[in-house]
Amino acid sequence: MAGSTVYHRLWMYAAMAAPIWVLCGCQPGAGSQEIRLIASARPYEADIPVPSGFVLVDKASEDQSTGVSRLYLRHIYRGGANKHAVRTFYRDQMPLARWHRVSDGNVRGSITMVFEKGVESCTIDIGDAEDGLRTSTQVQILVHQVEREPASNQTQRQRNGT
Repeated sequence: MAGSTVYHRLWMYAAMAAPIWVLCGCQPGAGSQEIRLIASARPYEADIPVPSGFVLVDKASEDQSTGVSRLYLRHIYRGGANKHAVRTFYRDQMPLARWHRVSDGNVRGSITMVFEKGVESCTIDIGDAEDGLRTSTQVQILVHQVEREPASNQTQRQRNGT
């Protein structure tokens, strides 16, 4: 009887742990598998996704718009996810918001990604942030208008060889 109680408890613990494995994207014995982050249902800007659980650092952020267009945005978010999972999140989510990736690099643990959409450029810097006793990930998002030379000027310059 005691053996069946132990067996029953083991099954109960396994059943309780299974949803955790599913939520983390982990499988028993799968080793270190990267967690997929989910986009926040209510990002601060509709076309700039933010990982769920990341919070705006209000005192370090700023933005301005005219009501018709965004002039600039500089937001800092912090959250507990691994910075490489955050990088994967932006690689997946920005194209869904119609941003196309221009560059993506990692230099000494600091990740910088650049996306463009229309007349805007969005630079995303991802790195470690110290929050007292624990380490978290900080994401800085900078969006600004890109000044482009009109196509007619580019064509004229090409004809002139300059």
